[in-house]
Amino acid sequence: MTCDLLLRDARSVARIINLAHRFNCRCTRIDASAVPGATTASFAFDGPAVSLTRLRAQIDRILDYEAPAGAWPPGGTP
Repeated sequence: MTCDLLLRDARSVARIINLAHRFNCRCTRIDASAVPGATTASFAFDGPAVSLTRLRAQIDRILDYEAPAGAWPPGGTP
C-alpha cells in the first residue's frame, strides 16, 4: 500500500510510522519534506491485507482530524 499525504503537523509522520508498527505492517519507503506550515510525505507499507486496511483507516482518521495544510474547515474563514 502506498500513501502520498499533505500534512499540517510534521509529527503525524511519526504517528503513522508508529501505527504501522502497531498493526504489524512494515514501512518499505518513507520520504518526507517540511516547509513552514506543511509537510508532504510518501509512504509504502507491506503487511497482511487486514492490517493494511486497518492502518489505512487510522491514517484517514489522522487526515480528517488535522485537515490538509492551508485548508479551512467547512464554514470557516481564512
